[in-house]
Parts: sequence; C-alpha cells; structure tokens
Amino acid sequence: MSKLMAALEKAFTKLRRKSVSIAIFNKYDGVIQRGPFKGLKINGNANTSRGTLGGKILGVYEPEVMQEIVDLGPFEDVVNFGAADGYFSLGVLIGGLAKRSIAFEMTKKGREAVKDNAVQNGVAENVVIRGIADDSVGPQLAELHYKPETGLLLCDIEGAEFSVLSKKVLNDLKGTTIIIELHDRMMKEGLSLREALIARLPKDAKHRILTSKPTQWIDIPDIEAMSDNDRALICSEGRKVLGEWLIVTY
Repeated sequence: MSKLMAALEKAFTKLRRKSVSIAIFNKYDGVIQRGPFKGLKINGNANTSRGTLGGKILGVYEPEVMQEIVDLGPFEDVVNFGAADGYFSLGVLIGGLAKRSIAFEMTKKGREAVKDNAVQNGVAENVVIRGIADDSVGPQLAELHYKPETGLLLCDIEGAEFSVLSKKVLNDLKGTTIIIELHDRMMKEGLSLREALIARLPKDAKHRILTSKPTQWIDIPDIEAMSDNDRALICSEGRKVLGEWLIVTY
C-alpha cells in the first residue's frame, strides 16, 4: 500500500468518525443522554476533537474514568488540569459528584468554552476557571481554601503531565485523589517518564494503572441502529495507543 493511499484511508476514517459523531451531537442538541453526567449540555466549541462529541453524548467516552470518579467520590472539589470544554469539570457538578470545580485550561478558547458551558448549565457559581497549570497551582488552590483530602485531581494535558506534576506540585497536593491520563507511550522517553512520575509521588501514596477496555454499547438504541463500521467509529476515542491512567490514592 502506498503512503498516499494509507494517508487517504486515515483521513477518510477520521472524517467519517467526525461526521457520525456530530450527527449524534446535533440530534440531542449537545445534551448528555446517559451515564453519570446525564443532563449536562456542552456546546462543542472547545479546541478538542469533534470526533469525541458523539461518544460524550451517549455516555461512552472514557467510561473507565467516569466509573473511577463515581467509585472514589463524591468530592468537595474536583481540580481539572486540561479542562478543554468542561466535560469532566462540569459533569461532576451535574452528576452530584462534586460541590465545586476548579478548571485549569491553558487556551483562551477552552476557558471560554468552560465558562459558556458553566453558564448554560446553571453551575457558574460553583466553577473557578484558571489558566495554565504550573508550580503555582498549590498556592492558588490554598487561596481557594482547597482541602486535598476531600479533592480529586483530573489531569489530561497531552504529555505535559510529566513536567507539570513536579515533586513540588505533588507534595502541595498531598492527600488528593489523582487520575492522570498517561501519554508516555507516544513520547521519545517512553515508560521511563512514567517510572519517574511514580517515583515522585509522596511515600504514603498508593498507585495503580487503569487501562481502557472495549466500549459497552448494549441497550443504547442509537448505537445498535448503526452499521458495524459506524458503531465502531462512534465508540472509538481515536487513540493512537491504548488509553492508560495512573490512579493515585491515600
């Protein structure tokens, strides 16, 4: 197979996945239909892949993470590094899994999306929006009277977790339950980054790796009504490698 043909196949697959996803998103006007975040309305305006919108609406996007939040919660605060459109930051409020959400998002477009989505869901008073996550996170959270032992940190920052989650930040957040999406398999340094991150955890922290599993779509009429190919695409999260998360508890 030529490189051109391979590139075309990849492009058409992504295009079809996006098309199927947007059709589901439009059908329900951006309102989540099932799962812990049911009832949350998102506008889809953040600078994230539109190919995930359909899965979010049908409640099959990162179900492993949602279940972890349910099992480990509820929390007083959920801190989100890489809040994107606010799917998790606001979903935990709608689902009664947290009382306050503190969203760190480096892009202006993302921050605006979180703000707009918070307003349209009537939870703006329970949302704090900040910029990029760095070594100042600890002091910022202290100013907000954040209590680590009643908080959850969700971190999905596309590989920057290995630099942002320094020993200082991890110590500042000591006691916080943490869920970190790992991107080391896509980086040159590989698993050594994961090992170094784990080594930086406070000594009394417990950790384990959560791995993505095949999406369960039974009893979801919208998915059952699709062709096999479209069904696979709506359940796909478009990952280049297997999804993995580092779960840290105390």
